[in-house]
Order: sequence, then structure tokens, then C-alpha cells
Amino acid sequence: MGRDLRLIATAAWGTDDVVTIMPPLNPATIPSRVVGRPRRLTLDGLLDAAIEGGLADLNMKELAGRLGVGIATLYRYVENRDTLVRLATGRQAGRRAPPDAGQDWADLARAFADTLFASLGGNAQLVIGFIEAQWGIAVEMEFVDAFLGAMTVRGFDDEEAMYLYRQIGQVCIGAAAVKGHFSALASRDTDQGQELDRALLAWESDELPNLRAAAQAYSDQVAPCDIGPAIDAILRDTARRRGEIG
Repeated sequence: MGRDLRLIATAAWGTDDVVTIMPPLNPATIPSRVVGRPRRLTLDGLLDAAIEGGLADLNMKELAGRLGVGIATLYRYVENRDTLVRLATGRQAGRRAPPDAGQDWADLARAFADTLFASLGGNAQLVIGFIEAQWGIAVEMEFVDAFLGAMTVRGFDDEEAMYLYRQIGQVCIGAAAVKGHFSALASRDTDQGQELDRALLAWESDELPNLRAAAQAYSDQVAPCDIGPAIDAILRDTARRRGEIG
């Protein structure tokens, strides 16, 4: 550093204390403050990460670790774990109305049903979230409004359109719950048929004759998740009530 820069501070303090004066800092060696540095985390990023890791067993500490932030950072965005799960579930449940190209009301209603089931059937946690009221009205308002508007344009009154939507919703939610059940079985390396065979071992061979006769149909994991037949039946009944078919 060159020679030491020292002062004998006798005059100042009346002592022989030695005060070391550091040489001035070189401005080139001082790290400049980064201006406008992007935030490391956003609410959307947090929700996406929570969804990706699975909401059923969400652990805030593990989530923070995956994101490379402290757990306190997460609580800058959400009040607690329940809030995070609710927001993330709502994000998953969000859906866009299918395009209205002027098609027949039945075709458009079927498209709405397919969209709804695609949203719910892809993740059983959404059905659980709906049952526990983690998401609901706020998420589906635009979707429902679009459905009601499309049906009204096609001659439905408000009550008739809402009734049709509820019927479609009941089918989709039910089928989504069954699909989630089958997915859970698959995660345990089993299926409906194997579970039935094991359960029947607790009964005598002449007991439950009706179920045994229908065992193959009972074990079917495709038909219960196919909303097509039930939606078609609802649409035919609606057309009949509207006097469009005999």
C-alpha cells in the first residue's frame, strides 16, 4: 500500500495514541448498485411452482427450496399455505369458453362440456378443491356467463340455460371424480378389476351373484369417464322439452 499513513494525535487528544488513516478507496473497485434488477419471484411463478410440485402435499419449506428463496419470501406473496393452495387451485381451475362460431346450441353446449371436463378431469385435486370450496364462483364466473349468453342468443331463457349448465356440470364433476379415483388406483399399481377380485374373496362364491355377473362392466375404467353418452342424453332431453324433437 506504499508507506503507512499515520498521525501522532498528541495535539488532538493530548496523548501519544496512534491513529491509522486508510488510503482513499478506488472508485473502480466499488461494486455499483444494480438498478432495476428483476425480482426473483412473482406470484404467477409461485403459483406455477406450487401446481407443478403438487398441491395435495404442498410443503412451504420444500417449495421455497425448489425456488431458491427463503421461506419468508413466500409469505410476501401469500398469507399462509392455505391461501397458496386456494390461489393455485383457482389458477388450475380457470378455463376459457370454447369459441362461438354460430353453431347449433347443442354442439356449443357439448363443446362447453368438453372444456369443463378437460379442466376438472385432468387433476383430481381440482375436484377436491371444489368440494372444499377452495375455488368456485370467482373462477367460473366468466365461463358461466359465456355459456348463458350463448344459450340466450339461441332462444333459451335464463332459467332454462342455467338448468342446462347445472346438468352438464353435474356430469362433468362426477366423471372427473371417478377419473381421479382410477388415477389413484393406478398410482398404487392396481385397477378397478383387481380391486374387485380381491374384495370378492371375502364373500362365498354364491354370494353377490348380480355383481359377479356384471364384474366385467364394473371393472371398466373407460366408460365411467366418458361424458359423451350422459351429455347426449341431457341434450336430447333439452331438445325434447324445447319441442325440437318428438
